[in-house]
Amino acid sequence: MSYLVVGGMLDRMDTQPRPRSLSARDLEALLAVTSKLATPFDLRTMLTEVVDAAKQVLDAGGGSVWLYDPEADELVLEVATDMAPVRVPAGSGLVGSCARQRKIINVPDCYADPRFNRDLDLRSGFRTRCMLTLPLIDHQDVLVGVMQVLNKADGPFDAQDEALATALAAQCAVALQRVRMTQALIEGEKMRQELELARDVQRGTLPSTMPLVPGYDLHGAFQPASLTGGDTYDLYRVGDRLLLLLGDATGHGMAPALSVTQMQAMLRMAFRLGAELETAFRHVNNQLAEVLPDDRFITAFIGLLNPEVHQVRYHSGGQGPILHWRPSTGECLHYRPTSFPLAAMPIAKLRPAMDLDLEPGDILALVSDGIFEYENAAGEPFGEARVIEVLREHHGDSAQALTAILLRAVQAFAAGAPQEDDMTVVMVKRLPGATATRTFPRAIDSLDALFAFTSETFAREGVDDRLRGPVDLTLEEVFTNMVKYGSGGDATIRVDLTRIEGGIEATISDRGSPRFDLTRAPDADTTLPLEQRTPGGLGLHLIRRLVEGLAYEYEEETRHARIRFRKTMTGDANARH
Repeated sequence: MSYLVVGGMLDRMDTQPRPRSLSARDLEALLAVTSKLATPFDLRTMLTEVVDAAKQVLDAGGGSVWLYDPEADELVLEVATDMAPVRVPAGSGLVGSCARQRKIINVPDCYADPRFNRDLDLRSGFRTRCMLTLPLIDHQDVLVGVMQVLNKADGPFDAQDEALATALAAQCAVALQRVRMTQALIEGEKMRQELELARDVQRGTLPSTMPLVPGYDLHGAFQPASLTGGDTYDLYRVGDRLLLLLGDATGHGMAPALSVTQMQAMLRMAFRLGAELETAFRHVNNQLAEVLPDDRFITAFIGLLNPEVHQVRYHSGGQGPILHWRPSTGECLHYRPTSFPLAAMPIAKLRPAMDLDLEPGDILALVSDGIFEYENAAGEPFGEARVIEVLREHHGDSAQALTAILLRAVQAFAAGAPQEDDMTVVMVKRLPGATATRTFPRAIDSLDALFAFTSETFAREGVDDRLRGPVDLTLEEVFTNMVKYGSGGDATIRVDLTRIEGGIEATISDRGSPRFDLTRAPDADTTLPLEQRTPGGLGLHLIRRLVEGLAYEYEEETRHARIRFRKTMTGDANARH
């Protein structure tokens, strides 16, 4: 592999950089990078596109991309055919520090920073003045490399430059993932192996965990008709909003899979850069219309959920029907597409987006046509009415359970008839109880106030008081860990409590915590004698058995940790038995 270079800082991760106001030309350039993901390319060509886009948008003099070699724990850069590849240990220099810390490093004067390695400058004759160094993290939160952008024309890089460079780095990570798949194919793998690899790449772009949004229960599922499929979905945080995406490309197999993966990457970039819904929809549509064949298009629901006002603002390009179950009235509302499918033709002007309000208990069901059109042996489709009947009978279940029930109902109806199209579901359920929210100072002394808060909420919402002991114990364990290992200072910890069917759901949010996924911490060995046990871990061991649905989410850029759990009488009975 050959990696482009010309070329490594003041560390900035305590606040999230604000996106700058992009010109239409800059947004087009950034989206054009992601449009390359669905077309054949070699690594050098792809990285040239990424670096050229960075130079244009950031007004920079050059850039480089280093690939992480996990076996050697090194970063590798090939500067030219007449020079030996440069390899540095992960942890060494600016690129190594960036790889280890997984955060942006912004150096206004490279020669004043002791981490800067001058060897490349000496070998190339180039003079590096200032530099941004960014980690390349793929969809599975795995480090794939480091990107550097250097020598801004009018001075050091600023916080707005960091926001743009971060978005480019995210797309570069996707490109490297795509290249790995392509190179494996070129190396002569059998067709079955090719499809399995493509399947892994496609599944790697789907959310690995569901976002934790107080007051909401979310779930997505994807069942391709073959090893790879033309559907995709996304549930992705965009600041204080949540991107809701369901996409369905014509056909199924590798080509449609790449098309929807390309669309998903372009949307993530556009929204990360602060684009409005209408702007993102139109620009992504127009980019896809340029690169996809005339007979290829994508039906897609693209929405942004604002959980503070419980409203979804959306555009639907040919995707429908959109089902909105309202338990308060016992009816299911149907919404039609707002536009034609993406990539069908360029859009010069788009009608206004639609707004959908979610009341307590409401469910927004996004369902691909592979479910509506699934036929049994007699040629009868499953149909919309059967989907609505599942919502009617099981709307009290969790989003995950409701999705599973729907997919089982389709298979039971088919009675062995083959699946001809991909099946994808996104369920967005607003929890029926009101959400109580309170913030607490980061101090152990706050526990009394926290317990008073749970007591008030239980009484007001009519939650069975027998559940309060396990809930308080779990909150105490999580809160104490955040106090001990967080950043300290004046930051507060937020707690959201929502009444759910048969119990309560709690979400604890902290913007100062280091990454620590308590759901993956090893269990304490309670069989050992006390003198042989390693101190710590017993509290986590206990709460994992006391509560249900324990989940962890972490945003690297803002160091924002969220932990969610539920406690119900049903779960309590199961635990006792």
